[in-house]
Amino acid sequence: MNKFWGVDADPTAQGRIKGAKPVAVLDIGSNSVRLVVYERHARALTPLYNEKSACALGRGVGQTGRLADANMAQALNAIKRFALVSRMMRVGKVFILATSAVRDAANREEFVSTVEALMESEVQVLSGEQEAHYAALGAVAGISNFAGTVGDLGGGALSSPTSSTAMIPMGSRSSWA
Repeated sequence: MNKFWGVDADPTAQGRIKGAKPVAVLDIGSNSVRLVVYERHARALTPLYNEKSACALGRGVGQTGRLADANMAQALNAIKRFALVSRMMRVGKVFILATSAVRDAANREEFVSTVEALMESEVQVLSGEQEAHYAALGAVAGISNFAGTVGDLGGGALSSPTSSTAMIPMGSRSSWA
């Protein structure tokens, strides 16, 4: 057992798949950052750890075109913790995805390079189309023979990927002062 975590979070605990390395996803959104660590990269994912930190990273981006220093600091503080969690859980691969707020910010390169240094992994800044695509996949992953419309209202955009992928710049962030 890992001396810092309970048995459930220990990748070497009884019942875990021998030799499997945990995989993590760091989602950097307009309202929050979230780390989810899964037992391994597989079709059926077993979460071992899930933490979300509200940071309002996108607040003001619509008006100033930049990520605010205070909001970046709050997000980076949570990401420092997530980097530590990932190392302590012996995560093999971290997928880092950034969405609307980072994509739209003029100072995104500064933020992205800091995140990459902290997490020791590359950040993928998703296009609007990619964001809509992944939101739809996540929403229907457990539904066989899905037919219909999926909507994902994030902090900076409404994704509604149906027959064609669409991104509408609307969301809680677009109305922030």
